[in-house]
Amino acid sequence: MEQRQNPLILTIDDEENIRDSFRLFLEDFEYNVIEAANGREGIDIIQKKKPDLVLCDLRMPDVDGLQVLQFIKENTPDIPIIVVSGTGVIGDAIEAIRHGAWNYLLKPIQDMSVLLHAISQALERSRLIVENRAYQEHLEEEVGRRTEALQKTMRDLNHSHRKSKENEEKYRLIFENLQDVYFEILLDGTLYEISPSISHFSLYQREEILGNNIAGIFPSTQSRDRLMSLLRREETVTDYEIYLRDKDSTLIPCSLNARYRETQGRGPDKICGTLRDITERKQAEARIEYLAYFDALTELPNRRLLLDRLEQNISRAHRHNHYGAMLFLDLDRFKNINDSLGHPVGDALLKEVAKRLTIDLRAEDTVSRLGGDEFVMLLSDLGPEPVDAATVAQQKAEAIQRRLAEKYQIAEHILHITPSIGVAMFPTGEEGHETGDDILRYADTAMYRAKDDGRDTIRFFLPSMQSAADERLAIEKELRYAMEKNQLSLFFQPQVDTLGNIVGAETLIRWKHPQKGFISPATFIPVAEATGLILPIGEWVLHSACEYLKTWEDSGLQIHHLAVNVSPRQFRQPDFVRQVCAILEDTGANPKLLGLELTEGMVIDNVIDTIEKMRALKQLGIELSIDDFGTGYSSLAYLQQMPLDILKIDQSFVRDIASDANDVVIVDTIISMANHLELKVIAEGVETELELACLAEKGCKLYQGYHFSRPVPDSQFTEQLRAGTVFS
Repeated sequence: MEQRQNPLILTIDDEENIRDSFRLFLEDFEYNVIEAANGREGIDIIQKKKPDLVLCDLRMPDVDGLQVLQFIKENTPDIPIIVVSGTGVIGDAIEAIRHGAWNYLLKPIQDMSVLLHAISQALERSRLIVENRAYQEHLEEEVGRRTEALQKTMRDLNHSHRKSKENEEKYRLIFENLQDVYFEILLDGTLYEISPSISHFSLYQREEILGNNIAGIFPSTQSRDRLMSLLRREETVTDYEIYLRDKDSTLIPCSLNARYRETQGRGPDKICGTLRDITERKQAEARIEYLAYFDALTELPNRRLLLDRLEQNISRAHRHNHYGAMLFLDLDRFKNINDSLGHPVGDALLKEVAKRLTIDLRAEDTVSRLGGDEFVMLLSDLGPEPVDAATVAQQKAEAIQRRLAEKYQIAEHILHITPSIGVAMFPTGEEGHETGDDILRYADTAMYRAKDDGRDTIRFFLPSMQSAADERLAIEKELRYAMEKNQLSLFFQPQVDTLGNIVGAETLIRWKHPQKGFISPATFIPVAEATGLILPIGEWVLHSACEYLKTWEDSGLQIHHLAVNVSPRQFRQPDFVRQVCAILEDTGANPKLLGLELTEGMVIDNVIDTIEKMRALKQLGIELSIDDFGTGYSSLAYLQQMPLDILKIDQSFVRDIASDANDVVIVDTIISMANHLELKVIAEGVETELELACLAEKGCKLYQGYHFSRPVPDSQFTEQLRAGTVFS
């Protein structure tokens, strides 16, 4: 198969964005790229277009990557195929290579130069294979023609001696310039012929081993006997692996192709073939085998090896009546470092963390990296007493906590990071029931409790934690289903003046479960935040609220301000402002009627980013408010820089304003601060006439709470808008 000037590359992947990224990248390097969305389509293109190289996913519906590999191996074996798969399972990689894959890369590919190098290497290897086959075929033809020519010369004395010398020179040039090693072996094992290329990968010169028995260079009797047996039975062998012993006794792995040739009495019967050094291939296979058990970045044991050792430890702990511990570590806010300084800095930090975790590590203990910024430490044989064992585990966790908290020098950066650590002791008392996966899950659950309790802390696993984790998992599953089945809806709580006239409203999400009824936002919003579901939910709430604004405006109903709560994770998206612009454009809503509510902690978490986004939103005409004001640690200096419109007094201060002098002072201070900054103030959670009177006395003019109206569904709020008041 002759390669084109601009090689044609076929990408087979059921993910369009993967195909697009490969095409856009490779076309910049003057490759021609064609695409297939599945294995069946890819096979059809291979038959018709005969591409120079194939990039193929493993996991695809209908016809998967292994079937594509098998087709290419059986029909077009000269086409190099590189598997680019999202699965990091070593079994998949080995299976792909056995089916004919030339290389195996994991996606997403962080550094596209790796892909470019793999393609260039595969195309060059393909070219060399084709050329080498041509050389071998040409050699055999030349040998055959030369033999016939010599016999003809003996029969025909009139044949030109000059022509004979020319043919002999041509044979010599081909023979001496082969890349692979050509050899001929007599049936008694004598090396009858070998090409000078033997010196390309060994210390031997042709003359040193010519005429010797192959037992001297192929030392394994078992390998030689099996080779001869195969040749007697099959008359040919392909890619037979055998070790060649060099002059310095080094064993060189080789691939041997050979056939049995009968000369029909024109000379001794021989075995003819070629030999190739496959050291690089064996090293690659060894690397793949290594990666089956060790993390490539930190070289720590990976999850597979960890679980194997954990299972052994659990069995030994049951057998000898002693306790062990599993420490699950997650680096707090590691994503911020990766996002702001880049993955090279993040990777270097992970390597340093790995080094610190292995300091003073006992031989019987194991430190493992599970992936990302998650590490695990397995502590063996902590003694027969559970309390003493837990104390040792606690002390080890505290030592790790202190060590990891010390500063890191990564390139020109001084970094600080802390771990959240979950600890699970084993055995749990349920002999024969807990598995390694169970213990790992318990430690993971305890780590998440450490996260929930403020990070940079240590928590031991308790069964109640697992119940909470199981409940959270069930909520997550049902919440995903609720999003698909439109079980979520919007309610609205009016914001009013002293007389109950509606000046605005706050948008609130509600979930009505078909069996459980209304589920509190306090139950499902934290789950949505933790799982990332808050992003599609937040976008849906904002889009729906804008649709209501447009509907009410088109119906002639007046609302001056509709507030939508924005979660921290939603606001921190780099393209959040662009999302808001797109929603306003899509719905046609008036941005001057839209308000976004941010929490106090959120606006001071990253002040520069916050102010930049707030100014962009203000340019659209959107009103901005700080929700639950007074519960955080806002600085007046920061507030003065932010383009705010509204401060909302948290209901915790409103609730006791008639009886708690401290709350009175706080409310008075917030109102004074708002007046100083020329901001509006809305008091939340107003439930009684007395609370209203106290707030009014302090100068608060806008309110929200049960005293005026509970959150109501859209139809009821629309009626309130028509009346213009909640006291109709």
